[in-house]
Amino acid sequence: MGELEEANHRLENAIARLEAASQRIGNSVSAAHVEGELKALRLRCAELENKSQSAAIKLNAIIQRLRDILGKNNVPG
Repeated sequence: MGELEEANHRLENAIARLEAASQRIGNSVSAAHVEGELKALRLRCAELENKSQSAAIKLNAIIQRLRDILGKNNVPG
């Protein structure tokens, strides 16, 4: 009976180690997935910031043109 109990104990320890390793691997995969998503979101954010800046520049130019047009219309002559 001693050998059977010892074998059972070793088996339980081995299973515990395998489960711990499985969790570490699972967490690593999750972390890698999250890091990938974060990188993609940062790229998307930079893309949107560039588009926003471009739109702001265009809007400022349009506003200035409208001001110039309105200013010329208000000047007698």
